[in-house]
Order: sequence, then C-alpha cells, then structure tokens
Amino acid sequence: MESSDSLQDQLTTVSEELYMHKKELLDTRRFLHCILENSDDMVLATDVDGILVSFSNGGEKALGYTTEQMVGRHVKDLVDDLLEFEKLLAISRKEGSASRSEFPLQHKAGHTVYFNVSLISLTDTNGQFAGTVGICRDATLWKKFQEDLIRVDRLAEIGRTTAGIAHEINNPIAVIGEVSGWIEVVVDDAKDLGQEDREELETAVQHIIKQVKRCRNITQQLLSYVRDSEPSQSSLDAQELLKETVNFLNPELKNKDIEVVVDFMEGPLLLYSDKQMLEQVFVNLISNAIYAIKEKGGTGGQIVLKTSKDESTLEIRISDNGTGIPEENQKQMYDLFFTTKPSGKGTGLGLPICQNIIKKLGGGFSFETKVGEGATFIVKLPAS
Repeated sequence: MESSDSLQDQLTTVSEELYMHKKELLDTRRFLHCILENSDDMVLATDVDGILVSFSNGGEKALGYTTEQMVGRHVKDLVDDLLEFEKLLAISRKEGSASRSEFPLQHKAGHTVYFNVSLISLTDTNGQFAGTVGICRDATLWKKFQEDLIRVDRLAEIGRTTAGIAHEINNPIAVIGEVSGWIEVVVDDAKDLGQEDREELETAVQHIIKQVKRCRNITQQLLSYVRDSEPSQSSLDAQELLKETVNFLNPELKNKDIEVVVDFMEGPLLLYSDKQMLEQVFVNLISNAIYAIKEKGGTGGQIVLKTSKDESTLEIRISDNGTGIPEENQKQMYDLFFTTKPSGKGTGLGLPICQNIIKKLGGGFSFETKVGEGATFIVKLPAS
C-alpha cells in the first residue's frame, strides 16, 4: 500500500514538472514568436534542403510576401544574385555563420531591395547540419545615404576646381573677343579685301573655331563629372580614363611645379566597370596627390601613374612625392569627415568614398606611405 502511494506521489511530481516544462516551452515559444512578429528585420529559417519553415512579419514589410506565401518555398526564390548567395551559404556551413552587406533580394513587385544579411548554420545534437537561420536588415536608407555622400563629394570636387576651370574658359573667350574685333575691322573694309587679307580672315576664323571647341570640351568634362546618373557597367580602358582625369585636373597642375609621369603597361587596360565611379576615385586620388606636394613645398613635385595586370586582376598605382601620411592619421583616414585640410579645402569624404566605390566594384583599395617622402594609393580591380 505504501509502495503504491509512493509511486503515486512520484507520478504526481513528474506530471507537475512535465506541466511546468511544457508551460515554460510554450511561454518561450510565444515570447520568440512575439519578437519575430514585432521585429522590423526579416528573420527566416530553412530546413536542410533550403525550404523555408519560418518567415517573419518583417519580411512582409520589406519584400511584400506574407508568411503563408513563403513557407514551403525555396529560399532561393527570394535571391537576386543566386551565385553570390550560394557562396554565402557555403561559407556559413563551413564556418558556422556568414554575413554580407548590401545583398540584393527580390521584392514581390519585381524590384531589388538591398539588405545586410547574416546567415547562421544550425546543427542538431549529433552535430549534423539541420538548416539555416537568416537575419536580414533593410539597407535601403544606408545605401541611399552612401549614394548621397558620393554626390556631395563630386560637388565638393567641382567647387574646389571651379576657379581653375573658370580661368581655363576665360582664356579662350578672351582670344575669341580679340579675334572677333579684328574680323569686324576687316569686314568693314571688305570691298577692298585682297588675297592676303582673305587668308588672314580665314586663319582668324579657324582660331575662333579652335577656341570654341576648347571651351566646349572643358564644359563637357565638367558636366560629365558632376552629372548624377545611375551606376552602370561598361567596357572601358582604365589608362585612357586616367589620361582624361589628368586633362580634367590640368587647371590645378598648370601653375604648380608638378610633373605627371605615366608608366603604363603596353596596350589597353580593359575592364568592365562603372566609368563615372572610377573617374571620381581617380579625381580624388590625383587631387590629394597635388595637395600633398603643394603642402610639402619646394620644387620637383611628381605624380606617377603606373598600371599593371595579371590573369585576373589589374592594378593602378597613383604615387606622389608629397608630405606622406603621418602614423597618427593612418587609422582615421577612412573615417567619414576626417580631414587634415583646412576649412574649405576638404570635406573628409574623399578617401572613405573611394574605398567604398572600389569595394562596390569588386576590387581592393590600399596605400603605402613614408612620412616626408610621399604616398602611393593602390587600386585593384577584376580584369575583364
């Protein structure tokens, strides 16, 4: 009898404990469900085959799909760049987790939305792969902020070079004015116009045409650089783009004792990239080199543009023999708004934006420097 009562007591205790554990589990599940329902981030989970088993309300806000529409579908249905996503999955399975900033996913309406994506690989009690959890934060506002900074930097460069460009335009306009005045005198005496005068008149007209073309080229360069356009990929020659950039910055180089030395590899340096973004990087780096040489003072300033290429990567080195970068500034030089230039001379956007652009274009950005001897900035890009 006593034995039966003892067993009954133990059974009651186990039942109570089981009830408490079950209640605890349900409370935890409700709590997690509440977090998922109220999170602005998109949280999803897949099984071992990549089939979605969970899809949070944040996903509906960001991509337009409801949980009912997505559960049971393959996670790849959301992906805009399948190859990159498979690489990210492989890294997460190998290392346990993986993350990627500004990763493109497909909205229900058809357009692309960019997310900061973190993938976590799940394992069971035996250490076997059991699925993947993804936490995705909408990066649309941050991406727009970065694009706005790029535009601000372009406008800052234009503002800084306006004086030189105005001088460049004023010179040919002055020539046009002088030649036009002389033509007016000749035209007044057109009745007695001889062969010699006629030839001089033709020469003068050619001068006018040449100077007008010069003005047009300057304004076209200016407009091309400042124009706000969508990023685009096209085939281009990086060496030709470097030459165009030097021509664009000629007003800054003219009145300074600075020689631009070109050390280009033979033949074109072809790549498939965004011309306007690359031009912005080159303008920033060469402008910084001009400033560093000017700050150092003295004579014999030199900027060297060197290119090289291997099977998969092309390299562009922009070197100067200016002041170099002090060690205390090297850790901060990619921080937004950090600048050593006086007020009105620099925005602190150039180098961080250059780094960001090259990263977006799939390349690498680095530098070498010796204080008092100069600096070299190295741009590496995938070859076409």
